Amino acid sequence: MVRNPKVFILEDDLSFATLLEVLLKEKGYQVETCEDPEVALKRVVDFSPDLIITDLRLPKMSGIEFIERVKALLPDTLFLVITAYATVSSAVEAMKKGAVDYITKPLGSPEEFLSLVQNLLFKKSQKETFEEEQEELPPLEILFLDIEDVYEKVIKVAPTDITVTLYGETGTGKSLIARVIHRLSKRPGRFVEVNCAAIPETLIESELFGYEKGAFTGALKTKPGKIETAKDGTLFLDEISEMNLTVQAKFLTFLQNKTFERLGGLAPIKANVRFITATNQDLVKLVKEGKFREDLFFRINVFPIEIKPLRERKEAILKIAEYIIQKLAQRLQKDPLPLSQRLKEFLLNYPFPGNIRELENLLERAFVMATGKEIDLDQPVIPLNINHKPLVEKDMSSKEVIDLRSLEKNAIIEALKKTKGNKKEAAKLLGISLRTLYYKIKEYNLKIEGE
Repeated sequence: MVRNPKVFILEDDLSFATLLEVLLKEKGYQVETCEDPEVALKRVVDFSPDLIITDLRLPKMSGIEFIERVKALLPDTLFLVITAYATVSSAVEAMKKGAVDYITKPLGSPEEFLSLVQNLLFKKSQKETFEEEQEELPPLEILFLDIEDVYEKVIKVAPTDITVTLYGETGTGKSLIARVIHRLSKRPGRFVEVNCAAIPETLIESELFGYEKGAFTGALKTKPGKIETAKDGTLFLDEISEMNLTVQAKFLTFLQNKTFERLGGLAPIKANVRFITATNQDLVKLVKEGKFREDLFFRINVFPIEIKPLRERKEAILKIAEYIIQKLAQRLQKDPLPLSQRLKEFLLNYPFPGNIRELENLLERAFVMATGKEIDLDQPVIPLNINHKPLVEKDMSSKEVIDLRSLEKNAIIEALKKTKGNKKEAAKLLGISLRTLYYKIKEYNLKIEGE
C-alpha cells in the first residue's frame, strides 16, 4: 500500500462526495474534496494525490478534459472516474485519456468501492517500488573506468553513515556515484535528490524542511520536505554551494542535532538520513569569501571524493561512448551502430566542457540522426544547434575543432530569446533536459530577461 495514501475527489454532487470522503477517511486515507474543476486544478498539484476520483460530468469542464490537464502536471497519478450513466462508451473514453477504472453513481456496494481503491493503490505502490529497485545504473566497471581511487573510496564509505562530498565539474557523474553509494549502503529508505541550483532561493528552505499549513500565503496543506521523504535513506544535495547562508545555518543545526522543524512549525522532527553532497565549486574559496559557512564545510567535508573531468580521462572516452550507444540502442529498440574513425578522433580531441552529460547528449542526437551503417560527423552531433545544421563540416580534420562552447552559449541565448525566457520551452527547443539548461545558464553566467 502507498505510504499515507492521498485521494482527491472532484464531484459537484456534494452528498455523493461526502459519502466517498467518509468511507475513505474511515480506512485511514487522506482525502480532499472539491466541486469546481478549475479550483481543483490548482489544488491537486499542492496535494499530490495518489488517486483522483472525478465525475465525468462537471460544470465548466468535462471530466475527460480535467484528466488530460492533470495528467500533464501529475503523470503518475491514478484516475478513477464516476459516471451516473454506466455507459461503456463514456468509461472507455475516460480510460483512453488515462483513467484506470470507473464506478457508477449511485454507489452500489461500499465494500466493493473500498476494495477497488485499495487494489489500485496497492498496484501503484508495487509498480513504484519495482521501478525504484530496478533503476538501472551503469556497471561499476564502466562508471569507475580508469578512476580506481574513486572506486576504492566508494566501496569503503558506502556501508557507513559518513557524510560524503563529491567534487567535480558539471556532468562528471556525481549523481550516479551518489546513487551507487546509496545502493551499496543497503539503507531501507529512498534515494532523494535535490538540485540546490535549480530551486529558487526563496523556496529551498521549504523544499528541504517542508512547511505547515498556513506558514505562508498559498500553504493550504502541511507538506513534508525532502529530508522527511528521505527518512532511513539517502538525501543527495547537488550543488550545495548554491544554498544560501540562512538555509545553511538551519541545515547545520539539523546535522548537529538530527532534528529540524518545518517552516512555520514548532514541533521538532527526527529523521535518520544519510547525506551525500556535491559541488562544482571550490568550497574552501567560498568559505574564505564568506559565501559558505566554515562550520558547515567541516561537517560535510568528512569524506571528500574528487571526480576527474572527462578531458582528463581520454583513455575512457571511447569505452564510455560505446556503452552509451548500447544503452541508446536498447531504449530506442534499434541496432547499435559503430562510431566512425572520424567521430572517434573528434571525441578524443574535443574538451567536453559538459563532461559525460555532454557526451550523452552528443551521442544521443548523433545516433537518432544517423542514416548509414555507422555514426559519423556528417550528422549534427552537437544537440545545442537550433538550426539543425552540422556543426562540424565534412572536410574538417579532427584537429580543426570549432569553438563549440561559443556555439553552445549562442544557441542557448537564441533559444531563450525565441521562448521569451521560458526555460522549459527553451530546453525542448534545444533538445536537452530542463536541469541541463539550468546548469548551462549558470555555467555561462547568462542573464535572463525579466529575472
